[in-house]
Amino acid sequence: MPYDQRGSELISEGECRRLLASASAAGKTGRLAISRDGPPYVIPVNFSYYEDTILIRLGPGFAAYHLDGAIVTFEVDDAEPFARSGWSVLVEGPANVVTYDELARLGRNVPCPIVMHPGVRMFCLRPEHISGRSLRHDHEPQQYDEPSPETR
Repeated sequence: MPYDQRGSELISEGECRRLLASASAAGKTGRLAISRDGPPYVIPVNFSYYEDTILIRLGPGFAAYHLDGAIVTFEVDDAEPFARSGWSVLVEGPANVVTYDELARLGRNVPCPIVMHPGVRMFCLRPEHISGRSLRHDHEPQQYDEPSPETR
């Protein structure tokens, strides 16, 4: 397996797509980053993953008004602190408004946000670039000797 400079395992594109589907089915929250003439605007989003496409449903606001046609970044991850393991998948690509005809075809695959008043604008993100990293610490942490009374 290939690793990055920090020791994280690089995940294959196929495995990234599997993790996206799994995170979607588990109801995980992802993060959507939009950049428009300034620092990136990042928001947590519920999503679904269907036919190699990330679907996001938004209410009125900055993201909903600036998303159509924008190149965006989406990230979802999972961490198990006690197991000292986790993974992260990063997706980049254009986001586009989903038409009413497409929305009807999606049926039950539309994401169900957990907010009280979910928005009605649907966007799809078609991945142009997918990358992922996984980390596991299968080794035992280094043990340090207790300092002697003379060195305390």
